[in-house]
Amino acid sequence: MSTIAHLTTSHHAIPLGAGRGGSGATRVDLVIVTVEDSDGGTGTGFTFGLTGGAGAARHLLENDLRAAVTGTRLDHWPATWEALWNVTHRLGRGHALPAVSALDIAVHDLLAVERGLPLYRYLGAHADSVPIYGSGRATHAMSDAELVEGAERYAADGIHAVKLRAGVLGLERDVARVARVRSALGDATRIMVDCNERLGLADAIWLARRLADLGVYWIEEPLRSDDVEGHRQLAARGGLPVAVGEHLLGRFEFAQYLQRRAASVLQPDPPLCGGVTEWRRIAAIAEAGSAVLSPHFLPELNVHLALSAPNCSYIEHFPLLDGVLLETIEISDGRARPPDRPGHGLRFDPDALRAHRV
Repeated sequence: MSTIAHLTTSHHAIPLGAGRGGSGATRVDLVIVTVEDSDGGTGTGFTFGLTGGAGAARHLLENDLRAAVTGTRLDHWPATWEALWNVTHRLGRGHALPAVSALDIAVHDLLAVERGLPLYRYLGAHADSVPIYGSGRATHAMSDAELVEGAERYAADGIHAVKLRAGVLGLERDVARVARVRSALGDATRIMVDCNERLGLADAIWLARRLADLGVYWIEEPLRSDDVEGHRQLAARGGLPVAVGEHLLGRFEFAQYLQRRAASVLQPDPPLCGGVTEWRRIAAIAEAGSAVLSPHFLPELNVHLALSAPNCSYIEHFPLLDGVLLETIEISDGRARPPDRPGHGLRFDPDALRAHRV
């Protein structure tokens, strides 16, 4: 069996223009990892940062992780992944697990390419397409009319589920904006609301109850992601499903939410939470805990993972990397489909990457 022979990385600072989503981020720092095996095959993985830290992940990849994986057998990758967890977990999850995630995605890309299979078929397909919701056309900076227009454009594209934001403009105003979108789109469109960890428990309960009256599908990260108990109380008292996960790293953090019945929608982000390996473990414990999955960001990668799990409700349409991709996700009738080529199929634009290289 072939071994990992080389590992190279690059770091790219990609402007997002106007702040997207609810975080207000105007730049994404992308770290790309290329793994080459002893037979000359290559695979590509990546991680990112919206608030810094990507450089630390790259440094870890270039030094400790490169030394740890060079010469290891690809068919022993699960054991290698565990070894990487063991040698990095004392550093904390913040940059260690994203670095492992990028490497893990590259290895799975390589393994799928060597078998001539799209990643979702290599992992084991449960379906050929998955529902997608629109998330990239709603910000706090938008006027009410712009917010409605963005949601209507998703509907015109055949996407009948959208995510809005709350927690900046005042809760009464937030409820009114959701109500305007509901009125414009009707009851056939599902609406999710993301608070980006901006609320306290009392406000979150108040907001959730009013959003429930508007038929909102879930309330996302209203509290700090470390506050499992607060989310448990909200899930019990708010009248809405609670979604969390973009800031949780590793299966043990997700398991706490399931054990406490603090969330029923889990949103693991593969380039951050541990890669394909750990994402699939999270999917398994979510299924055992009667939770559904809706992976965060990056639909071009997440479509493969969603199709390999039986309990994935949606993936998220968010144009985080569109500026450096040669092609984006294929969407038809509100469902996303992966490219039918080996590996994860992401094709980065070399000129765009070069222009934004750090």
